[in-house]
Amino acid sequence: MSALLAATGVHKSFDGFRVLDNVSFAVPERGLTGIVGTNGAGKSTLFAVVSGQLDADSGRVSFADADIVGMPPLRRARLGLGRTFQVPREFAHLTVRENFLVAARREYGETLRSVFIGWGRVRREETRLVERADGWIDFLNLRAVADKPAGTLSGGQKKLLELGRMLMTEPRCILLDEPFAGVNPVLVEEISNRIRELNATHGIAFVIIEHHLEALKALVQHLYVMDQGRVIADGEPAAVLAEPRVLEAYMGGVI
Repeated sequence: MSALLAATGVHKSFDGFRVLDNVSFAVPERGLTGIVGTNGAGKSTLFAVVSGQLDADSGRVSFADADIVGMPPLRRARLGLGRTFQVPREFAHLTVRENFLVAARREYGETLRSVFIGWGRVRREETRLVERADGWIDFLNLRAVADKPAGTLSGGQKKLLELGRMLMTEPRCILLDEPFAGVNPVLVEEISNRIRELNATHGIAFVIIEHHLEALKALVQHLYVMDQGRVIADGEPAAVLAEPRVLEAYMGGVI
């Protein structure tokens, strides 16, 4: 199976301290891939490099057969590569629905030409986007809070909102940074089920950083373990998490 997203030999240092050391990984089309490691292992830095918030010192990153090294985050997003963050970054005073709409692509309504001659087309586009937003709101079980300010949501609901905003960008692959952090067990299962359905029915690939190892093990097909900036193991999740070097890296504190 060909790789949709791949990183090869990625290095990144800050003030002489190597945070990523020859990191490589690959995510197939429609893949469900996990990345785990203790705090400071380099996981979020890897996401920042892949999504374009940071430039790698060396190495290659490709997405959909395109070399995306040096490509700004917006261009990567337009190719279909999206990213969420550990702490949701909602527009707190906008409603949930408005947060969805802000995230959506507008192919015509944001152009200067539309100001003068395209109001009918703009209105049709806005209607289409509202319908799409409401569809994702229903899919994520956020209908009851759709008209509430996003800042009033629970932690789990904000994670669902963050996922929904990514869905409005029409992604092919989403990088999820700790989607289960601070989320109650019921919503952990709901988020997991939504990810599975998006993967199965919409073909969206996911790369997931997470400390909730049991939930991640049950969700992903392939797991990478990072320690001190390096990938130290990868493969089938249960087998990888049982490897002695992985147990040693975690020092028994998480697994």
